[in-house]
Amino acid sequence: MKGFDPKYKDFPDYINGITYEIWEERGIDKLEYLYSNDIPVRSPSGIVIGNKDVIKATKATLSEFPDRRLLGEDVIWSGSPDTGMLSSHRIISTASHLGDGIFGKATGKKVKFRTIADCHAINNQINDEWLIRDQGAIVRQLG
Repeated sequence: MKGFDPKYKDFPDYINGITYEIWEERGIDKLEYLYSNDIPVRSPSGIVIGNKDVIKATKATLSEFPDRRLLGEDVIWSGSPDTGMLSSHRIISTASHLGDGIFGKATGKKVKFRTIADCHAINNQINDEWLIRDQGAIVRQLG
């Protein structure tokens, strides 16, 4: 894929690969170059602008759910490396609520929930993301 790291065989491999590196390997610092400096990340809770704020949000999530795992289920995609690639990435996560945060005081309960991330990428960098996480599933499981 022209413009993307050659270690990825295709765009789904890139999306799953960087998700694994960031979350499973805890390579949060990689967001500094895998996400653009001015990336908008849109979610039901608001819009985060810039990779620095994405890093803060990722750290906050890991503070509350330190053992969170993101398991890529499927990636659908279109586009070209010249004009940019679009993806919709379905993820299932498992985690334990071990830290205080937006879901209240730590409960120690294990949760399982889905997330969908829609991204635009060009030149080995995500520069736009729409993110929806099944917050209702988390709340129901935490009681």
